[in-house]
Formats: sequence, C-alpha cells, structure tokens
Amino acid sequence: MDELYSDFAYDDAFRTMVVKCDELLIPFINYMFGEHYSNKARIYRGSNEHFVDKQGGAQDKRITDSLIKIVENNISHTYHVECESMEDVDGTIIVRIFEYDAQIALDRSRVSRGRLDVYFPHTGILFLSSSDSTPDSMEIVIHTSGGECKYSVEVIKELDFDLDKIYDNGLFFLLPFYSFNYKKEFDKIEADDYKQEEFVEIFRRIVGELESLVDEGLLSAYSKDVIIRLINKVVHKQLMKYKSTQKRVGDLMGGKVLDLDVIRAHDEGIEQGRDSTLATSIRSIMKNFKLTAEEAMDKLDIPKGERSKYMAML
Repeated sequence: MDELYSDFAYDDAFRTMVVKCDELLIPFINYMFGEHYSNKARIYRGSNEHFVDKQGGAQDKRITDSLIKIVENNISHTYHVECESMEDVDGTIIVRIFEYDAQIALDRSRVSRGRLDVYFPHTGILFLSSSDSTPDSMEIVIHTSGGECKYSVEVIKELDFDLDKIYDNGLFFLLPFYSFNYKKEFDKIEADDYKQEEFVEIFRRIVGELESLVDEGLLSAYSKDVIIRLINKVVHKQLMKYKSTQKRVGDLMGGKVLDLDVIRAHDEGIEQGRDSTLATSIRSIMKNFKLTAEEAMDKLDIPKGERSKYMAML
C-alpha cells in the first residue's frame, strides 16, 4: 500500500490545519473575513456533522469542512469555511453552502413564545482550482413575505496567490495547496527535465523560507513540519500520473519530514499537559474539601476507566 496516498488528501490537509494549527488558521480567517484576531484568540471547534430533514421523515447527513467559533476581547463570531478542489462549473456549490448554513443556523437557533431566532455563520469558500468564470465573491439572497435579507460568502482563490503574496500576508495556510497553481502544466513539467527542475526548486524555496521563519521566531517548528508533511501528501496525490515529477518532489519533501509523527507527538503533548492539569485539580479538591481521590474525581466527572493514571500522578 502507498502510505502517502489518500483519496481525501486535499480535505485531510484542510481539516488538519483547521483542527490542529491555530497559528495557521487565525491569519487565514483574518484575511478571508477582514478580522484582526491576535494569536491569543481562543478557537472552539463545532460539530462538522449536521442532519438535514428530508420528506418522509428521513435525514441526510452533511459534513462541513470547518465550523469554528473564535473569541477575543469578549467578542465572538462563528465561521463556516468550505474547501473546494474543483471549479464551480454548474453553480451548485452556493446551493450546498446555503444548505449547510441553514442547518448550522437551525442547530444554533433559539425558540421563545412563538419566535424563532436563527444565527447564520460568517461563511467563506477556498477554491483550490478556479478559472475566469469563478466569482470573486458570492451572495445569498433570501426573499420572504416580510422582505429581503442577504449575506455574503467570502471567496479566496488559491491561484490568486504567488509565494510572495502568501508570505507578505502570513497565509501559510495556503502553502500545502500551492501545487494547484501548476495543475494545468503537469504534462509539460513531466516531459521536460528543465521544467521539472524549476518545479522542484519551488518546493526547495518553500522549505528554505519556512526554516528561516522558524529561525526568526515567526513560525513554530510544529507548524513548519505540518505544512511540509501536508505539501508532501497533496503533491503525491496530484502527481499520481506523473511518476518522475512525483518522485523528485517526494524525495525533497519526504526528506524534510521528521521520522517522528509531529501531529501525533503534538497531540500527546497536549494530552500530557491536560493530564497534569487534572492531577493538580484533583489534589486541590482533596485538600480544600478533605475528600478522597475517588471523591475528588467524582466531582470532576473523570471516567472510571481513566482514574488509574491520575492515581499514579497523585
């Protein structure tokens, strides 16, 4: 089996950064929606599974690419962003976006004395592939008996960003998908050694600049390693028909990925930090309320199956 290959490499790359990399996600949200969150903003991930009621009582499950809430300075907004690897040739994407938004709004709705309040998220789309017909912005207009209401759907197109523009705006979130800028040239790149070397040099430059950013304290080593790992997976899938180019880029990017799975290691570090914090809380409750360890863990709703590891830390 090809360990690098995934049918969902593009979605996986997008969701990995949304879920695991606040440092990459916040500048992306700031740029897309014109926000000014700092790196101290808190991000809360919502459920990406929503169930749409259909005729006859059936339900269809819809999975959104990202649903997050960002909170800073007592201000919070909810954002729904989709990542599209294909061009919007038939206009169905905006229909699907509204279907998702409406279900998100219903999931967050409030009912009181005959009034229903629904809260639509701020919505955007990242197009990895686009053409001259791909709109620069989108709008959803709802016509009701009480009047018209509308909201915008923000659009970012990967092809609008060269490396300089990505670095100038801190949009490292876009780097794993940078190969989409050359998608229409893959046939020529595969057939021409000189063009192939130029293509590989692009990724060599990306790696070098990421390493410089880490040295300057502008990017964490964790984020750098995640970006390189995701570039490797995305390019590997894109170049399945172009074996020579795939191997040359893979040799470069694969050699820069740590043997240790950085994402797993990061998650384990967070979990260890959580365990340490909970152990401290248990000790505090035991002391202040004169309780046994089991009684303190009861108050913290710690599952019975997890208690032995905390007992060992007390």
